[in-house]
Amino acid sequence: MIIKHYMSRILCLIESIGSGGAERQLTGLAVMLKQLGHEVEVWYYVKREFYLPFLREKGVAGRYLPDAASAKTRFFALRKHIKAYHPDTVISYSTSPSMITCVLKRLGSKFRLIVSERNTTQQMNRREKLRFFCYRWADVIVPNSHSQARFIDDHFPKLSSKVKIITNFVDTEKFKPSDEPILPHEETRMVCVGRLMSQKNLPRFIEAVGKIVDAGYKLHVDWFGQDLNDAYSEECHKAIINYHLEQSFIFHAPSLDIQYEYQKADVFCLPSLYEGFPNVLCEAMSCGKPVLCSRVCDNPNIVHEGENGLLFNPKDINEMADTVIHFMKTDETTKSAMGKTSRIIALSSFSSSAFLENYLAII
Repeated sequence: MIIKHYMSRILCLIESIGSGGAERQLTGLAVMLKQLGHEVEVWYYVKREFYLPFLREKGVAGRYLPDAASAKTRFFALRKHIKAYHPDTVISYSTSPSMITCVLKRLGSKFRLIVSERNTTQQMNRREKLRFFCYRWADVIVPNSHSQARFIDDHFPKLSSKVKIITNFVDTEKFKPSDEPILPHEETRMVCVGRLMSQKNLPRFIEAVGKIVDAGYKLHVDWFGQDLNDAYSEECHKAIINYHLEQSFIFHAPSLDIQYEYQKADVFCLPSLYEGFPNVLCEAMSCGKPVLCSRVCDNPNIVHEGENGLLFNPKDINEMADTVIHFMKTDETTKSAMGKTSRIIALSSFSSSAFLENYLAII
């Protein structure tokens, strides 16, 4: 049952509404709050607008703030716009917006501030320390993973009372198994989703795929995600060529209809070095897919080893390759049972209603 709540003005603030998991969760939350009757806007200042059509379709205002694009003017621009909008609640999903809104609270702004942690902190540098210092002025800190909640409790125990874990939701009606039977392919079709960035562990994973193909196994990988066109992206593309995988490992642009790509695949794989609570892993499971992923952060809480998928050490290329080969050699009945278990877990654990109720309780 949804918590009854007074109608309020809610600002959802993020750097961009590009194709990432954090952007998917925040825009989805904005739509759910709008459907309950709240006045909701989503603001962003980096002009990546993958989810803007989705917001428009659902009647939620997506507002680009060009005067906040520059780091030099961002604080003053956001202060001006927030003061004019006068929100009851601000929900922030990115580091820079969260730090700025924390400072605005310290300077006397009266909105309720909910900051969200979307990843698991890997190292304590000056910027990380500054971010958590600013969090003393937030009303609630929402990590989407148990691993990040533990990190906060271990390193910043004075913030522990502000922490409320809210894991990601999945639209299980959109992300569902295909209505048409998926026949076994001649080659194993694997789908991966994520930006081309170091966290995603692509060079090691590409080398592992190269080993699998060189060993004579028929594997085709489709990777969907934003190409940042930087040195790391170039390294990834060169690795494809170096391991002669031009026909076996294909990069694709992000897709608004990624559920169809999950449905067509035999298996989903997430080889990241670290994660928060992976949106794409939950989506693939909701589509009834077996999943292979790194044994890091919250992944072992989501993937039940041998039941709906397999786990591996993301830094061990041979173990990655061996895990994929083990799955490929598994009989079709067992693979099908894994996919069905994934769907059961998704329906019981990734509910959008529970996600919304948890946010309503802290707004």
